[in-house]
Amino acid sequence: MRSWLRILVIALACVLTLTVSPVAAHAVPPVAGKDFTKPAIVILGYGLKPDGSMRAILYHRVLTGLAIAQAFPQAPVIVTGGNPQNGQTEAAQMRNLLVMLGLPASRIIVEDRANSTVQNAQFSVPLAKKAGATGIIVVTSSTHQGRADQNFADAGGTVLATVSFPDGNPSVNIAQFVRDVLSPLTPIG
Repeated sequence: MRSWLRILVIALACVLTLTVSPVAAHAVPPVAGKDFTKPAIVILGYGLKPDGSMRAILYHRVLTGLAIAQAFPQAPVIVTGGNPQNGQTEAAQMRNLLVMLGLPASRIIVEDRANSTVQNAQFSVPLAKKAGATGIIVVTSSTHQGRADQNFADAGGTVLATVSFPDGNPSVNIAQFVRDVLSPLTPIG
């Protein structure tokens, strides 16, 4: 993993863990009224290659989501994305990679019908609620995060935090990183 990605993931995981961990939750009141006791981690899909394999952007989203899942072992992980290529959906490929990297299959919820970000939100929010989640941590790419957050809020989701893999120009990545770090502390949507 590139060093800047490691720094991003570690910094965000530290911020989330320090501000909302169960231990910290007992010491101080919840930040901005957000309840991180059982978040759902929602990893958004990205179009597959014609042969059904994952593009680099999707691979990086999954790795970012896995890092957040390790920080929240009580959290279900929802992988969302349809758009089949060569018999594979985005969600199926994400699930396969997460399992291959050691995430228990029992933690993964597959949503494989969505064909857009709006549908990712519309289909994932009810799954998160059914799983008893206290809210959603949205995982995607920096150039996509603002729109995704709004789609999840519009679908009735409680967005607890945002985590984005940097995929834009440096100014977009830096601005989104700041937004990601502050997201546990501020209202989203």
